[in-house]
Amino acid sequence: MVLFNFEDERTWKGLLALGLLLNIVVCFSSDLGLDSHVKMAVDDDGGLPWGDLRPEIAGVSDPSDAGERTVLPMYSGSEASIKAFALVAFFALIGFVHRSIGERSAAILALSPAFIFSIGRGYEEVYFALAFALAFGLFTGLWSSNMRLLQNFAGGCTLMMIPYAKGMTEPSSVLLYGAFLGLIGFAWQALQERESSRFAWMRNPFKASCATIGIIGTVMLLAGIFDATPTFGVMKDSPIRFVSAIAFSLFDAIGLFVLFGMVLWPLLKPAVAALRATDDPQTATMAAMIAAAMTAIVFYIAALWTYESVLWGASWPGIVWTMGNNGRYVTLLFIPLVVLLKQLNLEAGTPTFEVPGHHIRAIGVTLLMLVPLSLLSGLHGQTMWTDEAAEEMDLQSGDHFLFVSDATLGMHWLYTFYEPLDADAKNLTGHWRSTDTNWIGDVEADLSHVTTIVLAPEVDNVPTGWSVESSGEADLLNGGGEWRVLTRT
Repeated sequence: MVLFNFEDERTWKGLLALGLLLNIVVCFSSDLGLDSHVKMAVDDDGGLPWGDLRPEIAGVSDPSDAGERTVLPMYSGSEASIKAFALVAFFALIGFVHRSIGERSAAILALSPAFIFSIGRGYEEVYFALAFALAFGLFTGLWSSNMRLLQNFAGGCTLMMIPYAKGMTEPSSVLLYGAFLGLIGFAWQALQERESSRFAWMRNPFKASCATIGIIGTVMLLAGIFDATPTFGVMKDSPIRFVSAIAFSLFDAIGLFVLFGMVLWPLLKPAVAALRATDDPQTATMAAMIAAAMTAIVFYIAALWTYESVLWGASWPGIVWTMGNNGRYVTLLFIPLVVLLKQLNLEAGTPTFEVPGHHIRAIGVTLLMLVPLSLLSGLHGQTMWTDEAAEEMDLQSGDHFLFVSDATLGMHWLYTFYEPLDADAKNLTGHWRSTDTNWIGDVEADLSHVTTIVLAPEVDNVPTGWSVESSGEADLLNGGGEWRVLTRT
């Protein structure tokens, strides 16, 4: 703390500069993430050419089942353009926070390991944050109190772009559900303005937040009971695992990514006290919207972990470690949270990053703990051993190859070969088998036309009639071990 005087604005200028630099560096140090590789492979019809990520037969890919996915337009471009779009959008967010909230909040946002991680991997978190911040401003009347019905409608449609980008809703549903959310928002504000004591709770931020948590939690449970999607349907199929997943999701998303990752824990107690004591409709709407989104994200992450663990036959709760970075979804709440803190400061003098009071030391220590993670995310990035393996694969136009790995994220890893192999231009077909299947038997039967096999580091056995053409070491952060490329002898 001697070297870092957090009362000096020069310290915050330096931290902001460091954060901006790391977000630029990570674009060069990191490969795209698994989900980005998958999105880049999606064809013009929304299908995946080597089969859907969730094959009907566990552990066996099916190129004839392309599925249907929605991806944002930038994923049709190159790796450089995907990262450039994300970086520009993120810098726009930082600029907004710097201008509207303050330099300290902007520095904390720029140093967020979760955002640095996402930008380097070409993930969508920055677009989700942009969409949610815009929807938040429209629903709460942050910029104007005029034309509230139109603002709510625009906010609802903007908010629906998030599930649309995740492939959770059809394009035609964006306007429909957006209008529905807009009507809910407009009705909420109309009821807030009534003098009746029955609606007094809607003007208190704490009570409004508790109510929306209950409402959204109930809606999410009903989505599971009525099988709204296969992901949510797992709630009733594996209820005990799902309940435990809720606990892990709360710790991951709220504990790690919000309270620690956003450096918000020092401000939590005074903020809650102010939420209880304040009686202001706009502040109540802000708090309720944040609480609703937070609840939905926690339920979604828990359902996703549960569903994927069942789908892959993965150990529980080991899958939580593998997919723990899903907590990054909650980063879309950073801007609404600092806007709410600023509002509470105006209403009740609550401390913020800009006016921390005696909380400055706790904020500073937490930030110093966070910086090494930011440096690791920015300077190391992510590497894909599949890039090296692809260079060693001697495939001709129209060839087929087989990738063998553990079931967990196996189909995702298959698609990391798509771009390096230039599979679209060469008309290559990739197949995947998990180690739990009789993949050696399939090579001699259904996959007899396969000319090359790639064994992930966790696969030891080399089938008879095949020889190791090349091999290499996977990065330690990708589990380490030796990968091998096999060809027929």
